[in-house]
Amino acid sequence: MSIKSSTFARKIQYEMPLRPEIFKTMLVQFKFNNYKCFKEETVFNVVASNYYREKMENLIQVPQYALLRTAAVYGANASGKTKLFQAFNFMREVVQTSADKQSNNWQKSYAPFLLDTYSSDHPSVFEVVFLMDGIQYRYGFELNSERITAEWLFRKRSKEIRLLEFDGGKSIYYNEKYINSKIIKNLEEANMFRINSLIVSSLSLWNDTLSSNILNWFRRNNVISASLNTMAPRILTALELPKMKEKMINFLRSADLGIFDVTPNEISIDDLPNEIRRMLPEDAINGPIVSGISISHKRYDERHLPSGYVKLSLEKDESYGTYRFLSLAAPIIDALENGSVLWIDEIDNGLHYDLVRSLISLFQDPEINVRNAQLIINTHNISLIDEADLFRRDQIFIVKKDRYGEASLIPVSDFSLRETAKVGKLYREGRFGGVPYLEKLGKNINK
Repeated sequence: MSIKSSTFARKIQYEMPLRPEIFKTMLVQFKFNNYKCFKEETVFNVVASNYYREKMENLIQVPQYALLRTAAVYGANASGKTKLFQAFNFMREVVQTSADKQSNNWQKSYAPFLLDTYSSDHPSVFEVVFLMDGIQYRYGFELNSERITAEWLFRKRSKEIRLLEFDGGKSIYYNEKYINSKIIKNLEEANMFRINSLIVSSLSLWNDTLSSNILNWFRRNNVISASLNTMAPRILTALELPKMKEKMINFLRSADLGIFDVTPNEISIDDLPNEIRRMLPEDAINGPIVSGISISHKRYDERHLPSGYVKLSLEKDESYGTYRFLSLAAPIIDALENGSVLWIDEIDNGLHYDLVRSLISLFQDPEINVRNAQLIINTHNISLIDEADLFRRDQIFIVKKDRYGEASLIPVSDFSLRETAKVGKLYREGRFGGVPYLEKLGKNINK
């Protein structure tokens, strides 16, 4: 089994006619190095392969190439699947917060590769290629544990144009046609560019149009972790929006969970013990306290006729799967409505196989996903690969780690496979890597 020589042979022009579709927040490629378990340059490219003509509805046709609607990342435990998502989220957080003195703490979450004597003392590089309003941009930066050491921004239609570049020195190149020169000059004269802040982030604070749009592109990439601690805040935030709450409830009903309403569980301050009340901030005493989330189910009498509703605690009475699905409802609805990019870590965690498959299918259905949202997931569920009508081969990526702790990412489309090859079977056999070696598991327990 051989690797094709060039991943970038994947750019193509299909015979499909272009439709008047929306290309506002689409991801083309994410590239990075020296972050957590990824030492060498890692490229996550969602440009469709020119080797496959199957499942064309899984693609979004844009000028000059086609993009994947969904992508699935596979690999063994501790191979680096979640770290790939964390790498993009780290870049996203640096862009959004580095210019804000109050929330700028990216140095605390910066994590270079530590398993050799070289990487920890050298910078990390992050770069993303994306479409914004139909135009392709390439934006990236280089940093170490203390400062931004380089930053660049390019724009491409027929050819690539340099818009902004900083090489770590005192001078900044900028294209006055696209970057507000007055803002740049004022910030330079006031010495307001800090060594730990990105130029694009700083310009956005002063309402430079292009820089603000780039920050908005990153904001519209939503990275959902599998952590239980993030679920309740996400649900409560969504429930504060009446229209979103209504859509969430309809979404839950369509998932056959028997849920008819979701509400914050509020209690009066007077019902709290005195020792708890003394610990609360003063402004909390003026209103109700949210102590959790309530789920309403239908109740029936002895003849199985409807007899009102009963409220149960999401945290205490519902399954983990219900909790997880509810936490994903608003991000999924938001992505489909706004045509944004949604990254879901361990999508199958707590969810039934049929439900996971249906969620993926929502994004792959052009009649539902009319705004061209993209879904990026990682999962252990090999059965999804076995589904003949779900994924193209170029939608499947494998993360594997070598004996030195270095992770790498390879799309299945880079392997030369027969048209009739069973991808799931080959993955189980370890032909792509990314599966655990378990032959010695438990052999020395009784020694």
